[in-house]
Amino acid sequence: MTEPAVALPRRREIAELYVAAHGSKPHGGLYRFRVTDGRWSGGQSATVADMAALAKHPSLPVVYGVSSTGAGTVHAWDVSGNDARLLTETSTLGVEPCHLAVGPDARILVVANYETGTLAVWPLTSDGALDGDAELIGLAGSSIETDRQDRAHPHQIVFTHETMLVVDLGADAVHVFAVSPGGKGAAAFTAVADVAVPAGTGPRHLVRLPHGAVAFTGELGSTVVTGRLGGHPPEWRTSPSTDRTHPVSRRPRNYPGDIQSSPDGRFVYVANRGYDTIATFAVGAGAPRLVGEMDSGVHWPQHLLLADDVLLVAGRDSSAVVALALVDGVPVESSTLFECPGASWLQPIYQAQG
Repeated sequence: MTEPAVALPRRREIAELYVAAHGSKPHGGLYRFRVTDGRWSGGQSATVADMAALAKHPSLPVVYGVSSTGAGTVHAWDVSGNDARLLTETSTLGVEPCHLAVGPDARILVVANYETGTLAVWPLTSDGALDGDAELIGLAGSSIETDRQDRAHPHQIVFTHETMLVVDLGADAVHVFAVSPGGKGAAAFTAVADVAVPAGTGPRHLVRLPHGAVAFTGELGSTVVTGRLGGHPPEWRTSPSTDRTHPVSRRPRNYPGDIQSSPDGRFVYVANRGYDTIATFAVGAGAPRLVGEMDSGVHWPQHLLLADDVLLVAGRDSSAVVALALVDGVPVESSTLFECPGASWLQPIYQAQG
């Protein structure tokens, strides 16, 4: 399996930023913020308990989110006006949905049900709403840390052209599916391979790098890993995700979570939850090499977003979003942009290109 090279994104400015607030009612839900003359302002657009992640339709003013209060729920909002107008709210037919993604042709939405080890799939209507009930794709697998890896636990969905990658913390694997451009629902996906990662890694989030390489975080191993999914067998290169030795949060260990790459693919940025740091690694030949690590400025840095010359960090336990200034691609200082209850996910809306 050969992955295409990564296309570098064009420089774009954020017009609006939607934030998933992972809290109980009345404070949890969808928040919208705008920046004017360098100052951010905004507030709550929809009230939902335990929002976990967001995604945007690639061409319509529609934002999707997942929440988990008992059984999972997926939401679709039209955000073309001043308020978020609910288009769809329906069950994910699973427990603890943690990620979602829109297919490459904008015709399908897929949700990862972490606890129940399934993918929920919906066709999308022409206005971006979910069409009917979910169809499920079951995943299988387990690994060596029995309390967290007793079954498949999908944590992220990544679409790459006509391929869907599913990062599975429970199975220590990346599941690869072929995507049929004309397929509807679960029938659009055909399982191609289950690519094993080092046992006990607990992969959480993955980013694509140039020339077909990938990098991902190991939540359970406290590692960052690079390699190629198409190797036979894959040759993984692993490094500790932090050089710190004492967690600063109430958790007894470190749990690396989100990972993002620089536009040129030279660096990856890793959110160390528990140690509350952002670590920068040079990636290329050899194992990932730590080139900088700084305090994130928040407790439990849950999600990262690279925006031009800054790295935005959603601090769930600090209820704040901060910006880390980048110098030569490496974060050097932190400043608070705005407060948001239980900030857990950042979904940008970019300004239209002139």
